[in-house]
Amino acid sequence: MFRYLPEQASTFASDVDWLHHWITDLSVFFTVAIFGAAILFAIIWRRKDGKHHPTPRILGDHTLEVIWTVVPTIICIFIAVEGIRIYKDIRTPPKNTLDINVTAQQFGWEFEYSNGKKTNNFTTIPVGQPIKYILRSKDVLHSFFVPAMRVKSDALASMYTYVWFNPIKTGEYQGFCTEYCGSGHSGMLFKVNVVSPAEYDRWLNDDSKEMMMAKMPPEDKGRELYTSKNCVTCHSIDGSAKVGPSFAKLWNRKEVLVDGSEVLVDENYLEESILYPAKKIVKGYGPLMPAYEGQLTQDEIKYLIAFIKTLEKGSLAPAPVAATATAAAAPIDLSKMTPAERGKNHYQTKLCVTCHSADGSKIIGPSFKGLYGKNGKFTDGSAYVADDAYIQGAIWEPQAQVVEGYPVPSPMPSYKGQLSESEIADIVEYIKTLK
Repeated sequence: MFRYLPEQASTFASDVDWLHHWITDLSVFFTVAIFGAAILFAIIWRRKDGKHHPTPRILGDHTLEVIWTVVPTIICIFIAVEGIRIYKDIRTPPKNTLDINVTAQQFGWEFEYSNGKKTNNFTTIPVGQPIKYILRSKDVLHSFFVPAMRVKSDALASMYTYVWFNPIKTGEYQGFCTEYCGSGHSGMLFKVNVVSPAEYDRWLNDDSKEMMMAKMPPEDKGRELYTSKNCVTCHSIDGSAKVGPSFAKLWNRKEVLVDGSEVLVDENYLEESILYPAKKIVKGYGPLMPAYEGQLTQDEIKYLIAFIKTLEKGSLAPAPVAATATAAAAPIDLSKMTPAERGKNHYQTKLCVTCHSADGSKIIGPSFKGLYGKNGKFTDGSAYVADDAYIQGAIWEPQAQVVEGYPVPSPMPSYKGQLSESEIADIVEYIKTLK
């Protein structure tokens, strides 16, 4: 009855679920029994034929009194004992845990491993190895929650807290912040990627990209971040118009804001525009850029500024060897993938991910989660059904019809000539999986 909890991915998830289901089933049983009896008695001893029918005098039954006192007491004691036992398991990590430091801040998560490797908003761990996440907040109260692992704990600025679990199956699991922490709270998500021990060791010790980045000058690191952080989606470097202002000749220029004031594009303005883009909107553009506070370090912001400075004259220096090597990754054999897998690859590589989430959160455009088959309205009031034809039209001609609640004109560029019908069909298959 009521088996609606997410999949079990840790060793004590089954115990948590068993006790949860037992309490739920007992609650439903006694609720039905008590209210059912009350309704039955009301029907039996209701007023009939316009006359009152006196209820029989009941003097009581000591056996019945003992049963309905002792039985609930035993049930409550049993639940308490089991709850304490399971709670003790959840709060007592073994000595051989893999410790990972987690720093929470508005609105992201940073994971740091023992060898110094850091990741943002995703963590990779080995299956079958007890994991301990040591939590700390840089600002306000946050809460670290991974439903599939059945663990949750607050992250505080004043002290360290922790969660631990032993993952029992590989896969990717969603994590959340479950304590309201500001306007970006709903987007403060992270992924837990559980892999085999061999794959984890390869991932942990693969520092090729970090070593390459460390050897780059600041402007080249900024160029790498310009691509990897998806700035390229909305900001050109050749002066062409996109969703946001071009980075070409941006440095040291005076920009007119929507309120009519002017601002000089210097280090302070660029840093503020990256962290809090809604504070100063350039005239002619909309407040579409998400805040990068908590997603970029201070050093990364400095690298991006150094890169923008090199574009002052509007000419591009040749891409560094390291950046070229990073871009020239081994090609993926799409022919061996299913249509949905190819669609996911297109979603990531064609930068759909920048404006369309896959988890229901709102970015710039509609989320892909639950999109297929959805009924909605355009800004002109007409209705649509998100089927294959609608999705293809929205990709090829995004300006033709804009979904209600999103900016007009649409900031999305046309992908006609960039995505074929077969590629769009693959994307549709991927969207169908996001229910």
